[in-house]
Amino acid sequence: EKDKVERLSYSVNETAEAIGVSSRTVWDYIRDGSIKHFRMGTRVLVPKAELERFIQERMQEGGTRGNE
Repeated sequence: EKDKVERLSYSVNETAEAIGVSSRTVWDYIRDGSIKHFRMGTRVLVPKAELERFIQERMQEGGTRGNE
C-alpha cells in the first residue's frame, strides 16, 4: 500500500465532521473569525493547525462559545 499523505487542510464539510458540528456551524465560525481559512480557487479550506488551535482554545474556555 502506498504511503498516505498527511492532510494539511480540510474542507468545510470535513472540518464539520472532524469536530462534530454541522457545516453551517463551521461557516458561522469562519464568518465571525473564530476559525481562520484560506481559498484555493473556489474551495474554502481550514488548515489542520488552525483546527487544532480552535479546539484547544475551546477546551481552555470550558467548551462555551460565548454570545457574539
